[in-house]
Amino acid sequence: MLIQALVYPEFTTLDLIGALQPLAQIPGSRTEIVAREVGPNPTDSGATIMAEKSYETASNTPDVLLVPGGGAPSIDILEDDATIEFLARQGATAGWVVAVCTGSLLLGKAGLLKGYKAASHWAVIDTLDAFGATPVHERVVIDRNRCTGGGVTAGVDIGLTLAGRLAGEDMGRVIELILEYNPAPPFGTGHPSIADDQTMAMARAGVEEVMNPDRVRQIANA
Repeated sequence: MLIQALVYPEFTTLDLIGALQPLAQIPGSRTEIVAREVGPNPTDSGATIMAEKSYETASNTPDVLLVPGGGAPSIDILEDDATIEFLARQGATAGWVVAVCTGSLLLGKAGLLKGYKAASHWAVIDTLDAFGATPVHERVVIDRNRCTGGGVTAGVDIGLTLAGRLAGEDMGRVIELILEYNPAPPFGTGHPSIADDQTMAMARAGVEEVMNPDRVRQIANA
């Protein structure tokens, strides 16, 4: 089973790793990291991810096409024709088309969410309708062979959910245990529905400055 993951400069590390780690535990799976060019791609955490394949040399028809999001860089790349064309091509034949956080915006720009229910980071989820998708405010959303989710840490839930679909629920349970996925958030402010007003205001000011919903809609309609 081939898991093909897109990377690009300054994407969010955990978007990729959170989803990839559970999927990589499936027996017989292998991972292919793809970028516009072969080589290192810095992430927003300071870590670097190596791309082994370019858009021209990437394998065809992956079992899973995985797209991470990020802050402003994930919005910038919506205007990168080569990346959007690659996603449209790969997504047309992939077994599963998967995105974490603002990665769903890239799928939307590639025309892969038109007529599908989808999720994204809370700061931009309501822009998905500009791409012809139906926004769903849930941590993981599956609609046919599309799997999208909320921001950053939702990648772990996405990876585990999909692992259960691909390898069976029993294997999904085993992977969840091996990864010791037993979250206990220390602050209890991990979503707008549970955050206090002050925390929400501070977070919104910081996040929406880099993930500008108005800009996303302009790009979607361009």
